[in-house]
Amino acid sequence: MYMIKNQENNTGWISLSLKDVFHTPVFSLQCERSKSERTGAENDFYFFKCPDWVNVIALTADSKLLMIKQYRHGSNSYELEIPGGGISADDKEPVEAAARELYEETGYRGENGFIIGKVSPNPALQGNTCYTVMFRGVEKVSEAEMEDTESIESFLVPLSEINAMIESGDIRHGLVLNALHFMELKMKNEKQEVLK
Repeated sequence: MYMIKNQENNTGWISLSLKDVFHTPVFSLQCERSKSERTGAENDFYFFKCPDWVNVIALTADSKLLMIKQYRHGSNSYELEIPGGGISADDKEPVEAAARELYEETGYRGENGFIIGKVSPNPALQGNTCYTVMFRGVEKVSEAEMEDTESIESFLVPLSEINAMIESGDIRHGLVLNALHFMELKMKNEKQEVLK
């Protein structure tokens, strides 16, 4: 198996300067002037500084996945997703952020959430991490408490229908697909443990 070694102190690049280009409420754009240790070539590299994110796999007691539908300005269309969002400064850790996002977007709550995976959304342009947090036995306890700029419809999908929704292209959000893959791996591993 090929393993990537931790290269924190040996990146192959020497940072010459770092400046903020502009800020938005969602991300900032930064420019780093760097020099290649291999060739000596210098270049400006642009990247987005984003907060870490969470995606929530919320399963009911009868094995249904809580999904949401919301309009996305980037794709100019409605997307089928799972609850999630940015980890705020008030969140102590990803599981707390996931519980908050789950409740705010859907009115559902779950207990004993745990991280089942994490990904780098786009390492070429971003340095943040997206965590996938799973809650089991979620229940609707109130109406959603969405932000003024959110309009989210939540619904339950039997797990047996998820693969067909992926194959048809109904679910196409890359980070949601990552989260569903982590869910599948978690359930497969649990099943194998039971069979031992």
